[in-house]
Formats: sequence, C-alpha cells, structure tokens
Amino acid sequence: MNFLGILENVIGSISNSVWPFFLPFMLIVGAYTAINGIFKVQKKCSKPSKLNPKKIIGPASISLGSMIGTGAIIGVLGSLSKLVTSGQNFLEAMALWGILGACIMVPVSYSEVLCSKIMDKKPAQYISKLLNPTLGLIYTIAFTALYIFGFGGFQYSGIDTVVTIITEVFVGIELSQVQRYIFIVVPIIIFVSCIVLTKKHHIFINAMTYLIGTAVVLYFVFFITFIVKTNDYIPTFFANMIEGMKNPVAAMIGMPTGFILAMQRICQTAETGLGSLAMAAQEEDTEPREAAVIALIPSITTLCVSLLVTSYICSYGIAHGVFALPGDALGRLGGYFRTATAVTGNFGLIVLSIFCLFSALTTLLGSYYFLSQLYNNSENKNIAIYMCIEIIAGTLAVFGFNIVFDAVDLLLFVVSGINICALAVFVTKGYKQYLINKESK
Repeated sequence: MNFLGILENVIGSISNSVWPFFLPFMLIVGAYTAINGIFKVQKKCSKPSKLNPKKIIGPASISLGSMIGTGAIIGVLGSLSKLVTSGQNFLEAMALWGILGACIMVPVSYSEVLCSKIMDKKPAQYISKLLNPTLGLIYTIAFTALYIFGFGGFQYSGIDTVVTIITEVFVGIELSQVQRYIFIVVPIIIFVSCIVLTKKHHIFINAMTYLIGTAVVLYFVFFITFIVKTNDYIPTFFANMIEGMKNPVAAMIGMPTGFILAMQRICQTAETGLGSLAMAAQEEDTEPREAAVIALIPSITTLCVSLLVTSYICSYGIAHGVFALPGDALGRLGGYFRTATAVTGNFGLIVLSIFCLFSALTTLLGSYYFLSQLYNNSENKNIAIYMCIEIIAGTLAVFGFNIVFDAVDLLLFVVSGINICALAVFVTKGYKQYLINKESK
C-alpha cells in the first residue's frame, strides 16, 4: 500500500474511533444548548417577531442550496453500505435513528441561529470571543477544508459518477478520466465561476433559488410517484425499520452503529452545529426568532430528502434484487438509478440527473458565500481563492486523490465540536454579558 493509502486508512481509523465518544458529548451539549437557548436566552434576549415571507428567500436559498447536494444521495448510500458491512441486516433502521437524532439536533440549529443573531456575530467571531481566538482560527480553517474543499469535492465526484453511469449503462459510452475532466468538471467550474465573477449578489441569489427550487420540487414529485407505485412495500419498509431498531449492531462503547452513521449524515447534510446556518442568516436583516424559524425550513427539508427518501428507495431496490450493498460508490449510485428507472421509467432517470446536477451547483455556489463570510478579504481576492480551490477539488475528484474527502467525518467533529462548545458557553453565561451591554446603552 502506498503512502496515500496508508494516510487514508489512518484518517478513517481516527474518525471511527472519535465519533463513538464525540456523539454522546454532542447530544448532551447540543440538548443543553437547545433547551437553554430556546427557553432561557430567547425569552430574555429577544422579542417575539412575525415571519416576513419576503425575508425567507435569501437565507433559505443559501442554506437549502448549500445543504442539499449529491451527498444527500451518495453520502447516505455510503453510510447504508457501512451499516450493512457492520452486520446490520435491516438498513431501514438508519432512517428512524436519523429521526431520533433530528429531534435533538434540529432544535440545535434553531438555537445556533438564534444566538448568532442575538450576538450579531458570525461563528468565527463569537468562537474567538467566547472561547479563544486560536479556536476561532482553527474553526475557520477546518470549515474551509470541510465545506469548500471536502463538500465541494463531493459535488464534482457526484456529478462525475452520475454522468459516468448514464453514459456507460444507458448510452453504452465509456469516458476516460481525461474526457470526464474536460467535458464534466471544466464546464461546471466555468459555470460557477461566471456567476461569481458577475459580482452581482442578486444574480447569485436568483441562481441558487431557481436551481435548488427546481431540483427539490422535481425530486419530491419523483418520490411521490415512486411511493404511489410501490405502496405495497411501505408496510415492509416500516417493519424492517422497527426490526432493525430492536436488533442494533453496537460499535465502540456500545453505541449503535446506525445511530452514529445517522448522526454523521445529519451533521453533513442538515449541517447542524457547523455554523453555516448562522452565516446564511446574515443574508437578511431579520430578528433572532424570525431567522431561527427560517433556518428550520432547509434543515427539515434536507433531512427528508437525504435520510427518508434515500433509505426507502435503497431498501426497495435491495428487496427486489435491483442492486446490493455493500459496494463501491459507482455501484451503489448505479443501483439507485436503476431502481428509480425500474419503477418510474425515464422520468426517474431524468429527475435524478437534474437533481444531482442542480443541487451540486447550488452547493458549489453556496461555498463561495461562506468563503466571503469567513475571510475579510477583498472580493477579487476571495474570488481568486475560491476558483483555485474549486479547480483543485474538481481535479482531485476525478483523478482519485481522496484523502480530504475521507477526512470529512473527522472535520465534522472538529467544526461542530468547537461551534457547539461556544454556543453552550453563550447560553450558560455569555448572554448575561449581552444583557448588561444592552442595558448600558
């Protein structure tokens, strides 16, 4: 095994060892933060406010567009594959584990945005103030590596995989790596770069709004069609879900593997605790409670798209012999496409292709927004940094240099751990200083 292969294994081993210990911490501190944020800080530091529909579009488009990417399918399929590899025969259980985890983590998203708006600070700023400037710097670097490079790399890899499946399975043409890079990655880089280079914010927001809006609506229409055509399988799906919950496979310190994998996907897809929702909330001049409610829209939508929809379609495909788990990324996604096509015909193929393309583009565009929120550089400098990172991420996605992508779960631990700790400090004592400063004005 070469050096890179060894390094990938080391990163994976560290991540697998950290999460069983980090998960209880995240659940306990997250629940503490959510409860205190909603029932104490909200009451003392913010006034009730009405939701203005006009102010929903900007933050919701950025949050939803950046959240829902190809990882909503590919990432969940990867977790389901790991669950099967661990010995769990009923992969459907992960959807229910995800729902249980969401009951804790979605309120954390609400509290995160609420506290950020009350402080009127971005995550890196309040982390530096509440914890330590060094931790604020570590958060900034880790978020950049996780989101702009790691999540961005997933999008290029996802689109590359989708096009490869369509050309090989449905068209019969096999593209070389160089061809895939020239005809897939390069056009995507040019597209997102053209939008960013306009330097016109309304074009940026409109692009994200229309792309993600179209992708989500079409995807839900596809899923409803899929459900209607497979309604006789619904009782089996729920029966398997309950059976899997009754017979969990334990990981380190007895934590159910399904719960660990579901929580990783919640952090990755719904971005709970990462700070991205707080940064997206800066898009509009909204009141704290109003901004926090808006943040729930993309969080809940993303969890439905990723965990529930993907688990059901995957379960149906396996039960009917369309594909099997575990397997490599190409095989898993190919099976997912074949299942969709077998039930809904070419409509499913077209919708899945559009969803993967549009959602990937909005995630890439969203990453530029977060870059501009993290660094106080000139616009030209941020654009230059963004384009360089995108070129590197797209190149590595095609030519197989996957170390950064393998480190995503580890980076999730770093980013969310630091951010949640800072929020816990604020709901414990930081808000008292806010009240003192407010009264002195």
